[in-house]
Amino acid sequence: MKSVAGSELAKLVLRAVEVYNRYRSPEATAKLLKLEEDGFTIEFEGSFCQSCGVQDYFEDFVYELEGLNSNVEAEIREIEQTSPQSFMVRYMVKGDFSSGKLDEERLFQEFLREKGLSVEDYMASNPCTKDVMRFHFRTWLFERKSKRN
Repeated sequence: MKSVAGSELAKLVLRAVEVYNRYRSPEATAKLLKLEEDGFTIEFEGSFCQSCGVQDYFEDFVYELEGLNSNVEAEIREIEQTSPQSFMVRYMVKGDFSSGKLDEERLFQEFLREKGLSVEDYMASNPCTKDVMRFHFRTWLFERKSKRN
């Protein structure tokens, strides 16, 4: 795969931060710190659900990013704890931004409908339930993608 273009990467990462924060804040809040040619650095702050494991929050960001564009591959390069409730995570990204964009909001709404739920039901849920629903949504997306291939 070729390296990603800077402005397209910035748009994608900022959108992923927005989606990530919508579903995980205040337990974990992501903020873009630095954009590089082949990756980016995110600062995560929050109380983090200790039973989940802090690393899961960083890996969830990869799922959000890859969910927005199926042609992108991301992986954690380095994790640095900067305070008891703050981490800097460097990600490496490869991919092609020219195609493969997913309408995640539309797909999430379709997923909720299939499960007999509404967006309002989801928004009224507690943070842990939201995390579980997002996990099941990612599984649903993976299975959907696998069936098409």
